Amino acid sequence: MRSLRLRLSAVCAAVLLLFYGAPGLATRATPTPSPTLPPFDASVPSYSEDHPEALTPDQIYAQSFILINQDDNRVLLEKNADVRMNPASTTKIMTLLLAVEFGNLNEVYRIPAAAEDIPKDSSVVPVTVGEEMTMLDLLYGMMLRSGNDAANAVAWLVGGTVENFVNMMNAKAAELGCTGTHFVNPHGYTADGHYTTARDLAAITRAAMENATIRRIVGTGQYTMAATNLREEYVIQNSNLMVVYGSEFRYSGATGVKTGTTSAAGQCLISAAEKNDVRLICVTLKSTTAFTNAKWQDAKRLLNFGFSQYHTYTFAELYDMLNLTVPISGAVKDDASGGVVRLNALINRSAVYEVTTHVSNAEALLASFKDNLTIEYSHDFKAPVSVGTVMGRLTFTPEEGEVVTAVLVSDRDVSAAPAAPSDLFGNLLGSVPQWVYIAAGFLLLFLVILIISRIIARISRAHQRAVARKRARERARQRAAKARAMRRQRRA
Repeated sequence: MRSLRLRLSAVCAAVLLLFYGAPGLATRATPTPSPTLPPFDASVPSYSEDHPEALTPDQIYAQSFILINQDDNRVLLEKNADVRMNPASTTKIMTLLLAVEFGNLNEVYRIPAAAEDIPKDSSVVPVTVGEEMTMLDLLYGMMLRSGNDAANAVAWLVGGTVENFVNMMNAKAAELGCTGTHFVNPHGYTADGHYTTARDLAAITRAAMENATIRRIVGTGQYTMAATNLREEYVIQNSNLMVVYGSEFRYSGATGVKTGTTSAAGQCLISAAEKNDVRLICVTLKSTTAFTNAKWQDAKRLLNFGFSQYHTYTFAELYDMLNLTVPISGAVKDDASGGVVRLNALINRSAVYEVTTHVSNAEALLASFKDNLTIEYSHDFKAPVSVGTVMGRLTFTPEEGEVVTAVLVSDRDVSAAPAAPSDLFGNLLGSVPQWVYIAAGFLLLFLVILIISRIIARISRAHQRAVARKRARERARQRAAKARAMRRQRRA
């Protein structure tokens, strides 16, 4: 009986030790959730890699995540992004940001004793107290190998003391607008009062990724640390396999950033990638430990979803979206499109115009595109029209980039409607060139003048004959009167 009581006491002690014996364990972040994705839960729809745009939050293992556009801070997808979480080694992004901002990267430092003041099961570079190396090499070791020893050394060298550096971390977090963050160490080992949120980590990462040195460090797959006074040259590999060439988890376009894993925090990963001028930042916290590749899968799915929300529009695509048409008068009644032709744009100047934007901005982009177009029509839009007939010219002047010019041509033939019988003469006259009318006018005027001149000449001659006849009669009368007078004189 006594032996049984001893065994029961030992079991109880072990249980109590498990829950209360480890420092701070009872007050750490909530336990890692059970898997909620297929094949664990068949009620969740299967994820299709062919349709990344159809991703739902239930298809992500992470208990808390956020996906943002690095340039405009647009939130593309999120879940529990404001819940306080254990960040694990993703904390080191803030440490890196302050070190680059306030440290001398090329100066050689001696590793301080603070580097050894870390929990026994911490990840290390390792660096040794008294070892001499540049701040830059120390930062590579901290980020690629996730060395807590390097993080403590950086904190002491930049802040004077680790405690003072932690105060700098919290001040910087407040400066960046973080409202759910509080740091108590520079490396992220689980501790009471050390927490942040996915949204805050995205803000911190966004600020960090604006720095070229930080982008170079976190985007490096493999790095050679220079020899020091205590060791030879040392090659290290990035724990973020998304940026490591040859890794099965390599992600095309990945630019960083940092992993973090503890039993309390679960699998954590902050990833960044760039494609077609779109830069994304993805924060996933507390992915399940039941699936060892959960964080890589979460990041890949979220990044693919993010990139699927953007589209690169070319000049030709935007012009096609305008669907520019013109009506043609006099078309046959049974014309397939009611006498309307679409105008195709034939670019006649070598210029490339492309713009990438979120799919929800397509209408605004099209409106802006239309506002920057100038169109000059050169055709009278009367049937018949042949396919390829030049109908006008277009000039596109973008806010940025080269001017694009094009000729606008009809996309099809349009036959003219047959003329009505009563209109045959009118149509015939209408088809006569203008110069013919001008020549006929001059000819008609000449004929009129000729006729009038002849009439006047005829009238003039008739008048002259009448005058001559009158004068002849007058002379005859005068002779007759004279002859009578002479006869009277003889008789007398």
